[in-house]
Amino acid sequence: MKKILLLLLILFSAVFIYIVLLFIQRPDYEELNFVHKRFAQLVHDKWETKINSLPKEERAVVDYDILMDELNYFERKFAQKLFSINPNDIGFKGPFYSREKPANLVKIESVKVGKSEQESETGIQYCPYQSYLNYERMMKKMEDDIGMRLYIDSGYRSPGRQAYLFFYYLVTSSEFSLLENAKWIAMPGYSEHGHPINNAIDFINEDGINGFSGNQTAKDFEVLEEYNWLQANAHLFNFYLSYPKGNPYGVEFEPWHWHWEVK
Repeated sequence: MKKILLLLLILFSAVFIYIVLLFIQRPDYEELNFVHKRFAQLVHDKWETKINSLPKEERAVVDYDILMDELNYFERKFAQKLFSINPNDIGFKGPFYSREKPANLVKIESVKVGKSEQESETGIQYCPYQSYLNYERMMKKMEDDIGMRLYIDSGYRSPGRQAYLFFYYLVTSSEFSLLENAKWIAMPGYSEHGHPINNAIDFINEDGINGFSGNQTAKDFEVLEEYNWLQANAHLFNFYLSYPKGNPYGVEFEPWHWHWEVK
């Protein structure tokens, strides 16, 4: 009996050491190991619960530290491990912008979009004052020209919101691949959505087409009359397509993603 207990103890110790070694090793960029996958899922689940518990007006601007405080020691270490990776190493070639919140954010109320059977809401969004002012002017001109407008599907995102989305897509659609995730979602501080001045806006039209929800693809947004109008006129209002086809940043073509910038 003692020998059996000793063997079980040795086996348990070996398994424990193996798991610890997998936890502390460098993440596999192509696909996380099973221990890292489990921690990614745990972080995602806790952050999802926290985000959904917040008032709707706080979800886009949630503080990074508030989310980190939801994690235990090992979950926090894992999240910090991923966010300490140089984005260039996983394929993202864009610059670092900021992890500071702007002071002049304009609150934008949620809008219902889509047809009745597929109706959804944009959620409460925010934009820096100047970019929002130009957005409204641009939409007035679009409505005058073609009788259509685009809505803000995603405006300013706090570092906390960006951190949550990074784990959300890593777990739900990137199959735990950091290389795949980097094509679609930036780390906190590297997203144009977090830029305090040259903020990015993801657009959605009144039919709920944004190019990535559900079974949509970039082509669904690219063929819109609204997109053609943006290509011809957005620069007049200081908006520019951030990630065209073949862009040098390692990001997939995003026809819905335009940033504000005075050139």
